[in-house]
Amino acid sequence: MGSAAMIGGGVAFTGLALTQAAHAAEGIKLEVGGFFRAAFQTVFDDDGEGEAGNERNTTGLFQDAEIHFTGSTALDNGIEVGARIELEGETEDDQIDEAWIYFSGGFGEVRIGSLDDALGMLCVFAPGGTYNFSAYSPNQWGANALTTNSICFGVDDVADSQKIVYFSPIMAGFQLGLSYVPSSDKETHDDGVGPHTGMPVNVDGTSRNNLSLYGVYTYEAETWWLQAGAGGSWEGHVEKTNGGPNREEADAYQAGILVGIGDVQLGASFNYFNDDDLFSATLENGDVDADRWVLGIGAAYTMDAWTFGIGYSIHEADIDNAGDADSEFSLQRAVVTANYALGPGIDLDGAVGYTWQDVSGPDFDDAADNYDALEIGIGTAITF
Repeated sequence: MGSAAMIGGGVAFTGLALTQAAHAAEGIKLEVGGFFRAAFQTVFDDDGEGEAGNERNTTGLFQDAEIHFTGSTALDNGIEVGARIELEGETEDDQIDEAWIYFSGGFGEVRIGSLDDALGMLCVFAPGGTYNFSAYSPNQWGANALTTNSICFGVDDVADSQKIVYFSPIMAGFQLGLSYVPSSDKETHDDGVGPHTGMPVNVDGTSRNNLSLYGVYTYEAETWWLQAGAGGSWEGHVEKTNGGPNREEADAYQAGILVGIGDVQLGASFNYFNDDDLFSATLENGDVDADRWVLGIGAAYTMDAWTFGIGYSIHEADIDNAGDADSEFSLQRAVVTANYALGPGIDLDGAVGYTWQDVSGPDFDDAADNYDALEIGIGTAITF
């Protein structure tokens, strides 16, 4: 119905504690699933000498695939225990995307492992996009801009860092998610969070003891429905840098709303980042104060096997430099999309998008100013 994941509300409360002896009829057996997405894109942009599109190819073929191993079993006290491992479909430095176990029951659901924080898991997202294309957080982004207009992110240094995530049961349409990460840059065995001797190393400039909290409300009437969500993500401590500069603890906030009326969906999402370091280090004692926000609005209309969408996003950042000129960044994007469902889990999609970027100040190169790009893309998405 909406983009937020509603988790942990389907198991009746048993009144038994986790510590009570429990047995499963059979052990966990993993099943195979996943997805494969591919897209062809053409981009016409500013590509003169020194401009963002210079020495960049006009066309490209791209893909994104994962294989998911999932399984669960039910204990005789009513608690469900399961696991999920996501393997990248291409060779990558981070070959395993996410890997976690969970315990689910009337108390809700607890997940432990490498996965997104509560904000990222429950984030209410504006409509109008497809699996491949969107005005906000697209899987395929053709414009050669400095960054993207991603709109569902918290403050963790690595999105899938090792953490504990709790989802409450759904009560009267409400659900709450809470997550804790000890070291937000630690995800894999190479990071020191596998079998180990000693504790993880605190790397200069990275954060630890981070928290995320997000709440979702869903209401469904006979002819329409509504979904709204809001929450935040906070860094607990940032490791000081030997010799400086040091970075302030960052915090992020997200809110979104979706309304569905018949075959039409309307919605908006907003993400705000305080003391952020996407473009420049955020220094203590007022040396640098970097804040940014992203707003996305969109709509979608479904007609038989077709879904048509439209979306717009704007990304603004202000960097206040003590003793130097301030810097400003603006990135806007408008996209129209179309998706055709060939069959269950088999989609064809396409998009036309226009992106324009403006920058000023010492933190940005003049070549990044007054940049614009026209994108045309066609793709497919298969879920298995």
